[in-house]
Amino acid sequence: MFDDLREGGWDTDAYLGPSEFYNNFGRFDVTIDVPAGWIVGATGLLQNPEQVLTPTARERLSRVLESDSVRTIVGADETRAGRGTLAGDRLRWHFVADTVNDFAWAASNRYVWDATRAVIPGDETVPVHILYLPGDAQRYAQAGPTVRHALQFYSQLWIPYAFPQLTIVDGPEGGMEYPMFIMSSVGAADHETGHEWWPMMVGVNETWYGFMDEGFNQYMNILSDADAEGKAPNLDGLGQIYGRVSGDEREAPLMWDANYGGPMYGFQAYEKAPMMLSMLGGIVGDTAVRRAMSEYARVWRFKHPSPWDYAFAMDNALDRDLGWFWYSWLFTTDAVDGSIQQVTTSGPSTTVTVRQDGQMPSPVVLQVHFASQGPAIRSMPNSTMTDSVTAIVRYPVDVWFGGSRTFQAELRFGTRKIDKIVLDPHCRFPDRNPTDNVWPRDPTLVATTGGMFGPVACYPHRDGG
Repeated sequence: MFDDLREGGWDTDAYLGPSEFYNNFGRFDVTIDVPAGWIVGATGLLQNPEQVLTPTARERLSRVLESDSVRTIVGADETRAGRGTLAGDRLRWHFVADTVNDFAWAASNRYVWDATRAVIPGDETVPVHILYLPGDAQRYAQAGPTVRHALQFYSQLWIPYAFPQLTIVDGPEGGMEYPMFIMSSVGAADHETGHEWWPMMVGVNETWYGFMDEGFNQYMNILSDADAEGKAPNLDGLGQIYGRVSGDEREAPLMWDANYGGPMYGFQAYEKAPMMLSMLGGIVGDTAVRRAMSEYARVWRFKHPSPWDYAFAMDNALDRDLGWFWYSWLFTTDAVDGSIQQVTTSGPSTTVTVRQDGQMPSPVVLQVHFASQGPAIRSMPNSTMTDSVTAIVRYPVDVWFGGSRTFQAELRFGTRKIDKIVLDPHCRFPDRNPTDNVWPRDPTLVATTGGMFGPVACYPHRDGG
Protein backbone atom coordinates (compact mmCIF):
# COMPACT_ATOMS: atom_id res chain seq x y z
CA MET A 1 0.00 0.00 0.00
CA PHE A 2 1.38 3.44 -0.96
CA ASP A 3 0.60 5.88 1.86
CA ASP A 4 1.77 9.45 1.37
CA LEU A 5 0.21 10.64 4.64
CA ARG A 6 1.85 8.58 7.36
CA GLU A 7 4.52 6.55 5.59
CA GLY A 8 5.62 9.06 2.98
CA GLY A 9 5.78 6.12 0.60
CA TRP A 10 5.17 2.39 0.63
CA ASP A 11 3.74 0.89 3.80
CA THR A 12 6.09 -1.90 4.81
CA ASP A 13 4.72 -2.86 8.24
CA ALA A 14 4.84 -6.61 8.70
CA TYR A 15 1.82 -8.78 9.46
CA LEU A 16 2.38 -9.79 13.09
CA GLY A 17 -0.96 -11.41 13.87
CA PRO A 18 -3.02 -9.30 16.32
CA SER A 19 -3.51 -6.35 13.99
CA GLU A 20 -4.10 -7.15 10.38
CA PHE A 21 -3.68 -5.55 6.97
CA TYR A 22 -3.44 -2.36 4.96
CA ASN A 23 -3.96 -3.13 1.29
CA ASN A 24 -4.94 -1.30 -1.84
CA PHE A 25 -7.95 -2.21 -3.96
CA GLY A 26 -7.50 -4.19 -7.14
CA ARG A 27 -8.74 -6.98 -9.40
CA PHE A 28 -7.99 -10.64 -8.74
CA ASP A 29 -8.30 -13.24 -11.50
CA VAL A 30 -7.50 -16.58 -9.88
CA THR A 31 -7.67 -20.18 -11.07
CA ILE A 32 -7.45 -22.91 -8.43
CA ASP A 33 -6.52 -26.42 -9.59
CA VAL A 34 -7.80 -29.16 -7.25
CA PRO A 35 -8.69 -32.85 -7.49
CA ALA A 36 -12.17 -33.64 -8.78
CA GLY A 37 -14.60 -33.99 -5.89
CA TRP A 38 -13.15 -31.06 -3.98
CA ILE A 39 -15.40 -28.03 -3.34
CA VAL A 40 -13.78 -24.58 -3.50
CA GLY A 41 -15.03 -21.34 -1.98
CA ALA A 42 -13.27 -18.04 -2.58
CA THR A 43 -13.32 -14.29 -2.89
CA GLY A 44 -15.04 -13.29 -6.11
CA LEU A 45 -17.50 -14.90 -8.51
CA LEU A 46 -17.10 -18.40 -9.89
CA GLN A 47 -16.71 -17.94 -13.64
CA ASN A 48 -17.02 -21.53 -14.85
CA PRO A 49 -19.62 -23.50 -12.87
CA GLU A 50 -20.36 -25.61 -15.95
CA GLN A 51 -16.74 -26.83 -15.93
CA VAL A 52 -16.64 -27.90 -12.28
CA LEU A 53 -20.19 -28.70 -11.06
CA THR A 54 -22.68 -31.37 -12.04
CA PRO A 55 -25.92 -30.32 -13.77
CA THR A 56 -27.80 -31.12 -10.54
CA ALA A 57 -25.59 -28.84 -8.44
CA ARG A 58 -25.82 -26.08 -11.06
CA GLU A 59 -29.61 -26.31 -11.16
CA ARG A 60 -29.80 -26.04 -7.37
CA LEU A 61 -27.42 -23.09 -7.44
CA SER A 62 -29.55 -21.30 -10.03
CA ARG A 63 -32.51 -21.26 -7.64
CA VAL A 64 -30.75 -19.78 -4.60
CA LEU A 65 -31.93 -16.22 -5.24
CA GLU A 66 -35.60 -17.22 -5.41
CA SER A 67 -36.29 -17.23 -1.65
CA ASP A 68 -34.79 -16.98 1.83
CA SER A 69 -34.71 -20.77 2.13
CA VAL A 70 -31.34 -22.38 2.83
CA ARG A 71 -30.79 -24.77 -0.08
CA THR A 72 -28.35 -27.66 -0.28
CA ILE A 73 -26.11 -27.37 -3.34
CA VAL A 74 -23.84 -30.33 -2.53
CA GLY A 75 -25.05 -32.64 0.23
CA ALA A 76 -23.07 -34.74 2.68
CA ASP A 77 -23.60 -37.84 0.50
CA GLU A 78 -22.45 -36.01 -2.65
CA THR A 79 -18.92 -35.02 -1.64
CA ARG A 80 -17.12 -36.95 -4.34
CA ALA A 81 -16.33 -36.66 -8.02
CA GLY A 82 -19.31 -37.23 -10.26
CA ARG A 83 -21.87 -36.33 -7.57
CA GLY A 84 -21.19 -32.75 -6.46
CA THR A 85 -18.46 -31.90 -8.92
CA LEU A 86 -17.85 -33.27 -12.37
CA ALA A 87 -15.93 -36.51 -12.67
CA GLY A 88 -12.33 -36.66 -13.80
CA ASP A 89 -8.86 -36.27 -12.39
CA ARG A 90 -8.54 -32.55 -11.65
CA LEU A 91 -10.78 -29.50 -12.03
CA ARG A 92 -9.87 -25.82 -12.37
CA TRP A 93 -12.09 -23.38 -10.45
CA HIS A 94 -11.90 -19.87 -11.91
CA PHE A 95 -12.75 -16.84 -9.72
CA VAL A 96 -12.71 -13.12 -10.55
CA ALA A 97 -13.05 -10.35 -7.95
CA ASP A 98 -13.11 -6.62 -8.68
CA THR A 99 -12.27 -3.77 -6.29
CA VAL A 100 -11.08 -5.94 -3.41
CA ASN A 101 -8.11 -5.52 -1.08
CA ASP A 102 -7.30 -9.21 -0.65
CA PHE A 103 -8.14 -12.70 -1.88
CA ALA A 104 -8.80 -15.87 0.12
CA TRP A 105 -9.99 -19.37 -0.66
CA ALA A 106 -10.70 -22.72 0.97
CA ALA A 107 -11.10 -26.22 -0.44
CA SER A 108 -12.05 -29.64 0.89
CA ASN A 109 -13.17 -33.01 -0.42
CA ARG A 110 -15.63 -33.17 2.49
CA TYR A 111 -17.37 -29.80 2.28
CA VAL A 112 -21.16 -29.71 2.41
CA TRP A 113 -22.34 -26.70 0.40
CA ASP A 114 -25.50 -24.85 1.41
CA ALA A 115 -26.65 -21.49 0.08
CA THR A 116 -29.25 -18.81 0.69
CA ARG A 117 -29.72 -15.18 -0.29
CA ALA A 118 -29.60 -11.66 1.12
CA VAL A 119 -31.69 -8.81 -0.30
CA ILE A 120 -29.66 -5.61 -0.31
CA PRO A 121 -31.32 -2.15 -0.43
CA GLY A 122 -31.74 -1.12 -4.03
CA ASP A 123 -33.23 -4.51 -5.00
CA GLU A 124 -29.83 -6.15 -5.26
CA THR A 125 -29.96 -9.82 -4.27
CA VAL A 126 -26.73 -11.66 -3.53
CA PRO A 127 -26.06 -15.33 -2.75
CA VAL A 128 -24.66 -16.44 0.60
CA HIS A 129 -22.65 -19.67 0.40
CA ILE A 130 -22.00 -21.85 3.46
CA LEU A 131 -19.26 -24.51 3.25
CA TYR A 132 -18.83 -26.78 6.26
CA LEU A 133 -17.64 -30.24 7.25
CA PRO A 134 -20.41 -32.80 7.91
CA GLY A 135 -19.47 -33.13 11.57
CA ASP A 136 -19.99 -29.38 12.06
CA ALA A 137 -23.53 -29.28 10.66
CA GLN A 138 -25.04 -28.20 13.98
CA ARG A 139 -22.59 -25.30 14.33
CA TYR A 140 -23.52 -24.02 10.88
CA ALA A 141 -27.28 -24.62 11.03
CA GLN A 142 -28.02 -20.90 11.55
CA ALA A 143 -25.01 -19.50 9.70
CA GLY A 144 -27.01 -18.62 6.59
CA PRO A 145 -29.79 -16.70 8.36
CA THR A 146 -27.22 -14.97 10.60
CA VAL A 147 -25.14 -13.76 7.66
CA ARG A 148 -28.29 -12.77 5.75
CA HIS A 149 -29.45 -10.62 8.65
CA ALA A 150 -26.01 -9.03 8.97
CA LEU A 151 -25.75 -8.19 5.27
CA GLN A 152 -29.24 -6.70 5.15
CA PHE A 153 -29.01 -4.84 8.46
CA TYR A 154 -25.57 -3.31 7.84
CA SER A 155 -26.56 -2.37 4.28
CA GLN A 156 -29.38 -0.29 5.72
CA LEU A 157 -27.32 0.99 8.65
CA TRP A 158 -24.30 2.22 6.66
CA ILE A 159 -24.07 1.75 2.89
CA PRO A 160 -25.27 -1.13 0.68
CA TYR A 161 -23.09 -4.23 0.50
CA ALA A 162 -20.98 -3.69 -2.60
CA PHE A 163 -19.95 -7.23 -3.54
CA PRO A 164 -21.74 -9.91 -5.61
CA GLN A 165 -21.65 -12.73 -3.03
CA LEU A 166 -20.47 -13.76 0.44
CA THR A 167 -19.01 -17.13 1.39
CA ILE A 168 -18.70 -18.42 4.95
CA VAL A 169 -16.42 -21.44 5.37
CA ASP A 170 -15.55 -23.96 8.03
CA GLY A 171 -11.83 -23.25 8.21
CA PRO A 172 -8.82 -23.23 10.52
CA GLU A 173 -9.72 -19.89 12.10
CA GLY A 174 -12.61 -19.38 14.54
CA GLY A 175 -13.16 -15.95 13.04
CA MET A 176 -11.31 -14.28 10.18
CA GLU A 177 -12.44 -11.98 7.41
CA TYR A 178 -11.54 -11.32 3.79
CA PRO A 179 -13.44 -9.69 0.92
CA MET A 180 -16.60 -11.73 0.20
CA PHE A 181 -15.16 -14.54 2.35
CA ILE A 182 -15.20 -15.25 6.08
CA MET A 183 -14.01 -18.14 8.22
CA SER A 184 -16.45 -18.51 11.08
CA SER A 185 -19.11 -20.61 12.67
CA VAL A 186 -22.41 -19.00 13.58
CA GLY A 187 -20.92 -17.56 16.79
CA ALA A 188 -18.76 -14.93 15.09
CA ALA A 189 -20.60 -14.75 11.77
CA ASP A 190 -22.24 -11.38 12.45
CA HIS A 191 -18.93 -9.85 13.51
CA GLU A 192 -16.96 -11.23 10.58
CA THR A 193 -19.65 -10.15 8.13
CA GLY A 194 -19.40 -6.65 9.57
CA HIS A 195 -15.81 -6.50 8.36
CA GLU A 196 -17.11 -6.36 4.80
CA TRP A 197 -17.74 -2.67 5.58
CA TRP A 198 -14.46 -1.99 7.36
CA PRO A 199 -11.90 -2.65 6.02
CA MET A 200 -13.24 -4.31 2.86
CA MET A 201 -15.25 -1.33 1.59
CA VAL A 202 -13.76 1.48 3.70
CA GLY A 203 -10.06 0.65 3.42
CA VAL A 204 -8.68 1.65 6.80
CA ASN A 205 -5.17 0.93 8.01
CA GLU A 206 -5.86 -2.02 10.31
CA THR A 207 -2.19 -2.39 11.19
CA TRP A 208 -1.97 0.98 12.89
CA TYR A 209 -5.53 1.94 13.70
CA GLY A 210 -7.31 -1.20 14.82
CA PHE A 211 -10.15 0.79 16.36
CA MET A 212 -11.26 1.93 12.88
CA ASP A 213 -11.69 -1.72 11.97
CA GLU A 214 -12.42 -3.90 15.00
CA GLY A 215 -13.77 -1.10 17.17
CA PHE A 216 -16.29 0.25 14.68
CA ASN A 217 -17.29 -3.33 13.94
CA GLN A 218 -17.93 -4.03 17.62
CA TYR A 219 -20.14 -0.95 17.75
CA MET A 220 -22.28 -2.07 14.83
CA ASN A 221 -22.46 -5.62 16.22
CA ILE A 222 -24.20 -4.20 19.31
CA LEU A 223 -26.80 -2.60 17.06
CA SER A 224 -27.20 -5.74 14.96
CA ASP A 225 -27.63 -8.01 17.99
CA ALA A 226 -30.42 -5.79 19.28
CA ASP A 227 -32.14 -5.76 15.90
CA ALA A 228 -31.91 -9.55 15.59
CA GLU A 229 -33.66 -9.83 18.95
CA GLY A 230 -36.35 -7.35 17.92
CA LYS A 231 -35.17 -4.76 20.45
CA ALA A 232 -34.21 -1.11 20.22
CA PRO A 233 -30.45 -0.64 20.73
CA ASN A 234 -29.48 0.79 24.10
CA LEU A 235 -25.96 2.09 24.63
CA ASP A 236 -26.65 3.49 28.09
CA GLY A 237 -23.93 2.56 30.54
CA LEU A 238 -21.40 1.62 27.86
CA GLY A 239 -19.47 4.89 27.78
CA GLN A 240 -19.19 5.00 31.55
CA ILE A 241 -17.36 1.66 31.63
CA TYR A 242 -14.19 3.30 30.30
CA GLY A 243 -13.87 5.31 33.50
CA ARG A 244 -13.05 2.08 35.32
CA VAL A 245 -9.96 1.33 33.25
CA SER A 246 -8.81 4.69 31.87
CA GLY A 247 -5.27 5.62 32.71
CA ASP A 248 -4.18 2.03 33.30
CA GLU A 249 -0.46 1.92 32.54
CA ARG A 250 -1.05 -1.11 30.29
CA GLU A 251 -3.47 0.78 28.04
CA ALA A 252 -2.29 2.32 24.77
CA PRO A 253 -4.20 5.26 23.24
CA LEU A 254 -6.26 4.50 20.16
CA MET A 255 -3.73 6.26 17.92
CA TRP A 256 -0.95 3.92 19.05
CA ASP A 257 0.16 1.28 16.52
CA ALA A 258 -2.14 -1.69 17.17
CA ASN A 259 0.76 -4.10 16.63
CA TYR A 260 2.23 -2.73 19.83
CA GLY A 261 -0.99 -2.37 21.80
CA GLY A 262 0.45 -4.50 24.58
CA PRO A 263 -1.54 -6.63 27.04
CA MET A 264 -4.65 -4.48 26.52
CA TYR A 265 -4.60 -4.77 22.72
CA GLY A 266 -8.09 -6.29 22.74
CA PHE A 267 -9.43 -3.37 24.73
CA GLN A 268 -7.65 -0.82 22.56
CA ALA A 269 -8.71 -2.32 19.23
CA TYR A 270 -12.14 -3.76 20.04
CA GLU A 271 -13.76 -2.31 23.14
CA LYS A 272 -12.85 1.35 23.42
CA ALA A 273 -14.40 2.64 20.18
CA PRO A 274 -17.95 1.53 21.13
CA MET A 275 -17.50 3.35 24.44
CA MET A 276 -16.34 6.44 22.55
CA LEU A 277 -19.39 6.30 20.27
CA SER A 278 -21.66 5.75 23.27
CA MET A 279 -20.39 9.01 24.74
CA LEU A 280 -20.80 10.76 21.40
CA GLY A 281 -24.38 9.51 21.30
CA GLY A 282 -24.89 10.98 24.75
CA ILE A 283 -23.85 14.36 23.33
CA VAL A 284 -25.50 14.50 19.90
CA GLY A 285 -27.93 11.54 20.03
CA ASP A 286 -27.45 7.97 18.85
CA THR A 287 -29.45 8.54 15.67
CA ALA A 288 -27.17 11.42 14.68
CA VAL A 289 -24.08 9.29 15.32
CA ARG A 290 -25.37 6.52 13.08
CA ARG A 291 -26.23 8.97 10.31
CA ALA A 292 -22.77 10.52 10.54
CA MET A 293 -21.10 7.09 10.44
CA SER A 294 -23.18 6.25 7.37
CA GLU A 295 -22.06 9.46 5.68
CA TYR A 296 -18.43 8.68 6.59
CA ALA A 297 -18.79 5.24 4.98
CA ARG A 298 -20.38 6.74 1.87
CA VAL A 299 -17.70 9.39 1.39
CA TRP A 300 -14.78 7.01 2.01
CA ARG A 301 -16.12 3.95 0.17
CA PHE A 302 -13.18 2.21 -1.58
CA LYS A 303 -10.79 4.86 -0.29
CA HIS A 304 -8.30 4.91 2.57
CA PRO A 305 -9.32 7.28 5.41
CA SER A 306 -6.98 8.18 8.23
CA PRO A 307 -8.23 8.87 11.77
CA TRP A 308 -8.05 12.58 10.94
CA ASP A 309 -10.25 12.01 7.89
CA TYR A 310 -12.71 10.14 10.08
CA ALA A 311 -12.84 12.90 12.70
CA PHE A 312 -13.33 15.62 10.07
CA ALA A 313 -16.01 13.56 8.31
CA MET A 314 -17.92 13.14 11.56
CA ASP A 315 -17.57 16.84 12.40
CA ASN A 316 -18.91 17.76 8.98
CA ALA A 317 -21.82 15.33 9.18
CA LEU A 318 -22.73 16.46 12.70
CA ASP A 319 -22.05 20.14 11.94
CA ARG A 320 -19.97 20.47 15.11
CA ASP A 321 -16.37 21.12 16.05
CA LEU A 322 -15.57 18.10 18.21
CA GLY A 323 -11.82 18.59 18.36
CA TRP A 324 -11.85 18.33 22.16
CA PHE A 325 -13.68 14.99 21.91
CA TRP A 326 -11.37 13.40 19.35
CA TYR A 327 -8.27 14.60 21.18
CA SER A 328 -9.35 13.00 24.44
CA TRP A 329 -10.50 9.69 22.97
CA LEU A 330 -7.91 9.17 20.25
CA PHE A 331 -4.72 10.61 21.67
CA THR A 332 -5.03 10.14 25.45
CA THR A 333 -6.24 7.70 28.07
CA ASP A 334 -8.01 10.47 29.99
CA ALA A 335 -11.44 10.16 31.56
CA VAL A 336 -14.21 12.25 33.06
CA ASP A 337 -14.49 12.62 36.83
CA GLY A 338 -17.58 14.71 37.41
CA SER A 339 -19.51 15.07 40.64
CA ILE A 340 -22.37 16.97 42.22
CA GLN A 341 -20.73 18.94 45.00
CA GLN A 342 -23.62 20.91 46.41
CA VAL A 343 -27.30 21.67 45.86
CA THR A 344 -28.90 24.78 47.34
CA THR A 345 -32.45 26.05 46.88
CA SER A 346 -33.72 29.59 47.31
CA GLY A 347 -37.34 30.17 46.36
CA PRO A 348 -37.97 29.16 42.74
CA SER A 349 -34.24 28.71 41.97
CA THR A 350 -31.96 25.76 42.72
CA THR A 351 -28.19 25.97 42.23
CA VAL A 352 -26.34 22.73 41.46
CA THR A 353 -22.56 22.94 41.84
CA VAL A 354 -20.89 20.45 39.50
CA ARG A 355 -17.16 19.73 39.73
CA GLN A 356 -14.98 18.24 37.01
CA ASP A 357 -11.73 16.66 38.25
CA GLY A 358 -11.04 14.59 35.13
CA GLN A 359 -8.82 15.58 32.23
CA MET A 360 -11.55 14.77 29.69
CA PRO A 361 -14.34 17.37 29.62
CA SER A 362 -17.96 16.48 29.03
CA PRO A 363 -21.27 18.29 28.72
CA VAL A 364 -23.19 18.72 31.95
CA VAL A 365 -26.34 16.60 31.74
CA LEU A 366 -28.59 16.62 34.80
CA GLN A 367 -31.66 14.55 35.43
CA VAL A 368 -33.98 16.28 37.89
CA HIS A 369 -36.64 14.27 39.75
CA PHE A 370 -39.47 16.30 41.27
CA ALA A 371 -41.91 15.41 44.01
CA SER A 372 -45.08 13.86 42.64
CA GLN A 373 -47.23 16.72 43.89
CA GLY A 374 -46.80 20.45 44.36
CA PRO A 375 -46.77 23.72 42.42
CA ALA A 376 -46.56 23.59 38.64
CA ILE A 377 -43.14 22.83 37.16
CA ARG A 378 -41.98 25.74 35.02
CA SER A 379 -40.21 25.20 31.70
CA MET A 380 -36.54 26.03 31.09
CA PRO A 381 -35.03 26.73 27.64
CA ASN A 382 -32.28 24.09 27.96
CA SER A 383 -34.46 21.39 29.50
CA THR A 384 -36.81 18.64 28.36
CA MET A 385 -39.51 16.96 30.43
CA THR A 386 -39.29 13.18 29.94
CA ASP A 387 -42.37 12.55 32.05
CA SER A 388 -44.59 14.54 34.40
CA VAL A 389 -42.00 14.62 37.22
CA THR A 390 -38.63 14.25 35.46
CA ALA A 391 -36.58 16.78 33.50
CA ILE A 392 -33.29 16.55 31.61
CA VAL A 393 -31.19 19.72 31.68
CA ARG A 394 -28.18 20.10 29.34
CA TYR A 395 -25.25 22.50 29.35
CA PRO A 396 -22.60 22.39 26.58
CA VAL A 397 -19.08 21.09 27.11
CA ASP A 398 -17.60 24.55 26.68
CA VAL A 399 -18.65 25.48 30.22
CA TRP A 400 -15.25 23.94 31.12
CA PHE A 401 -13.17 25.59 28.41
CA GLY A 402 -12.42 28.65 30.53
CA GLY A 403 -10.35 26.50 32.88
CA SER A 404 -12.65 26.41 35.92
CA ARG A 405 -13.12 23.09 37.70
CA THR A 406 -16.59 24.00 38.95
CA PHE A 407 -19.80 25.00 37.20
CA GLN A 408 -22.99 26.25 38.78
CA ALA A 409 -26.15 25.12 37.03
CA GLU A 410 -29.08 27.38 37.78
CA LEU A 411 -32.35 25.47 37.74
CA ARG A 412 -35.44 27.67 37.58
CA PHE A 413 -38.30 25.21 37.59
CA GLY A 414 -40.28 26.99 40.26
CA THR A 415 -41.01 25.88 43.81
CA ARG A 416 -41.86 22.20 43.21
CA LYS A 417 -39.67 20.17 45.60
CA ILE A 418 -36.70 18.42 43.97
CA ASP A 419 -36.21 14.90 45.35
CA LYS A 420 -33.15 13.80 43.40
CA ILE A 421 -30.57 15.00 40.84
CA VAL A 422 -28.36 12.70 38.76
CA LEU A 423 -25.34 13.81 36.73
CA ASP A 424 -25.00 11.88 33.43
CA PRO A 425 -28.13 9.81 34.08
CA HIS A 426 -27.63 7.58 31.03
CA CYS A 427 -24.07 6.73 32.09
CA ARG A 428 -22.60 7.77 28.74
CA PHE A 429 -19.49 9.57 30.00
CA PRO A 430 -16.39 7.68 31.24
CA ASP A 431 -16.56 8.73 34.87
CA ARG A 432 -13.89 7.40 37.23
CA ASN A 433 -16.24 7.48 40.22
CA PRO A 434 -19.95 7.77 39.40
CA THR A 435 -21.02 7.31 43.03
CA ASP A 436 -20.80 11.08 43.54
CA ASN A 437 -23.00 11.80 40.51
CA VAL A 438 -26.14 11.43 42.61
CA TRP A 439 -27.68 13.93 45.03
CA PRO A 440 -28.54 13.11 47.72
CA ARG A 441 -25.77 10.49 47.92
CA ASP A 442 -26.95 6.90 47.55
CA PRO A 443 -25.24 4.56 50.06
CA THR A 444 -26.11 1.50 47.94
CA LEU A 445 -23.63 2.59 45.25
CA VAL A 446 -20.30 0.86 45.85
CA ALA A 447 -17.15 2.67 44.77
CA THR A 448 -14.24 0.67 43.34
CA THR A 449 -10.90 1.66 41.87
CA GLY A 450 -11.62 3.58 38.70
CA GLY A 451 -15.33 3.06 38.68
CA MET A 452 -18.35 1.49 40.27
CA PHE A 453 -20.13 -1.84 40.50
CA GLY A 454 -23.59 -2.27 41.89
CA PRO A 455 -26.79 -0.32 41.21
CA VAL A 456 -26.41 2.42 38.63
CA ALA A 457 -29.06 5.05 37.88
CA CYS A 458 -29.08 4.57 34.10
CA TYR A 459 -32.40 5.15 32.39
CA PRO A 460 -33.54 4.57 28.79
CA HIS A 461 -32.24 7.13 26.32
CA ARG A 462 -35.04 9.13 24.70
CA ASP A 463 -33.56 10.78 21.63
CA GLY A 464 -35.46 8.59 19.18
CA GLY A 465 -32.90 5.80 18.95
